[in-house]
Amino acid sequence: MDILKQLEAKLHALVQQRNTLKAEVERLNAEREPLDQELHSLRRRMEDLQGEKAVLVRERDEIRAQIEAIIKTLEDLA
Repeated sequence: MDILKQLEAKLHALVQQRNTLKAEVERLNAEREPLDQELHSLRRRMEDLQGEKAVLVRERDEIRAQIEAIIKTLEDLA
């Protein structure tokens, strides 16, 4: 009978430990959710900014080419 009591106590302790760990996992998941949302938002913003950068680089290169053409034309006139 003593062995059954020991097994029952160990089983009860394991169930308590499982419940504690399950509650901790739920708490950590709840804490992580806003961070996941913020990370997702920041990744979208980064993609938007990379797109804007590509447009600005292309415009800069076009302006540079136009200025070089103007300078060449002025040099040819001189």
